[in-house]
Amino acid sequence: MNSRTLKFAAGVWLLSSSLLFAQGKESAARIVVDPHERFQRIEGFGVNFTGPYFRDDQKTMFDLLIDDLGATMFRVVAYLVYSDWEVVNDNADPNVMNWEYYNDRYSTPIFEATWNGLRYLNSKGIRPVIALMGPVPVWMTDVKASSPQHRVCQENVPPNQQGHLSPAMYGEFAEEVVSMVEYARTQAHLDFGFFSPFNETDCYPPEGPRVDPDEAPKVLEAVAQRLKKEGLGDIRLTVADNAIITNNYTDPILKDDELMSQVGAFTFHTYGEDSVGPQVDRVKASKYSQVPVWLTEYGDLNDEDKTFENQWKKFSLAANRRALTALNQGASALFYFDAFDDYEECAKRLCYYGLFRSASHVYSPKKSYFATRQLYHFVRPGSQRIAAQTAALGITVSAFRDATTDSLVIVGVKEGGANRVEVVLQEGDGPPTSWDLYTTTRTVNCVKTAVVRVQGGVAQIDLPDEAVFTLVGTRNKSN
Repeated sequence: MNSRTLKFAAGVWLLSSSLLFAQGKESAARIVVDPHERFQRIEGFGVNFTGPYFRDDQKTMFDLLIDDLGATMFRVVAYLVYSDWEVVNDNADPNVMNWEYYNDRYSTPIFEATWNGLRYLNSKGIRPVIALMGPVPVWMTDVKASSPQHRVCQENVPPNQQGHLSPAMYGEFAEEVVSMVEYARTQAHLDFGFFSPFNETDCYPPEGPRVDPDEAPKVLEAVAQRLKKEGLGDIRLTVADNAIITNNYTDPILKDDELMSQVGAFTFHTYGEDSVGPQVDRVKASKYSQVPVWLTEYGDLNDEDKTFENQWKKFSLAANRRALTALNQGASALFYFDAFDDYEECAKRLCYYGLFRSASHVYSPKKSYFATRQLYHFVRPGSQRIAAQTAALGITVSAFRDATTDSLVIVGVKEGGANRVEVVLQEGDGPPTSWDLYTTTRTVNCVKTAVVRVQGGVAQIDLPDEAVFTLVGTRNKSN
């Protein structure tokens, strides 16, 4: 810890302690921001959606996600269950793609819906991540794997139901998934740069094939080699999209130098309290410390409770706390799950994770949309996270500096505690003279609620017990 960090942390403690002593239970919560202490740059924020569900009547909704919410990245599941598209092997040679077979498969209505959705994103300037999910064809699996030595979503799944990807079939798996990527690039004429070849392989059988951490590098290496063979070496892999964020797929992948030349980002999912910090530490301690870490799924899993209270507590407050926590631990991109309510093949039911409610093909934003907008709309790609700390219980906060506009943005989630919040900027020239305050509460949806003047270096805002809030300040002079 350097001297500035020590000074910053001590300042937070002293300011909070003195205020608490002076005012007791009525004390204000204090947030201390230091623009001089800088961390990762933000690549962007985005959402997930399942490509085959795209229809033209959704374009207005996608316009809002991009132009209003502020999504600049999309993770698009190109196909629901890839065991369905090659139930029978295209041929007996994994080194030769049977294009008569694949051209037929990739021009079916299910794939065409995905291509149309991706084309629309391209027309809006978005280069999406193409992802796959679900089990592999039965003929690619075996029952030879021993009991997992890592955590899995469902324990005691019988071996014949685990969908374990056989090591003998890595070449066939690579052929299958790369054929789809090649079709998307050369036949559907789509513009994209990232590809996730499998999803949640620790959450088998529904979410993905069983691939253990020590197996993942060999599977991914087969995919990377096949991409290069087909002239697609510019496409980067996003790995490993594990469901249980504490599972260590990262170190085995980092040890494979050939594979790492093709890795574009380390990717993880979380719907709980664990976040990306330990994984960021693994990457930063390696010789590939420049590879970014993304949170490619977050939100909440309690979707069948459709009450307002659940939408507010879980999908608005808790989900955005998870987003800020991941950013504070080093993630450079976030992808909310999901864009809109849809039928999930893995769950075999209609699911309600979406930022948009779907009713008779009419799409309307939920409370979670506006809560998520508090971050996505105001923190733009290229912004840099800066130090922000608070000792106040019930508040999670992140801060950012946007050099292009010379502005500072503070985003917070308040889940209790004092209703008076004080914002202090550490010493430096050109601090904002005022902050624009935007809030989402139980009763308002991401609206500007105040212009807060800075007096004596401190800005004071009043918030209800629970809120997602954003402060935007333009400085007088660049630091």
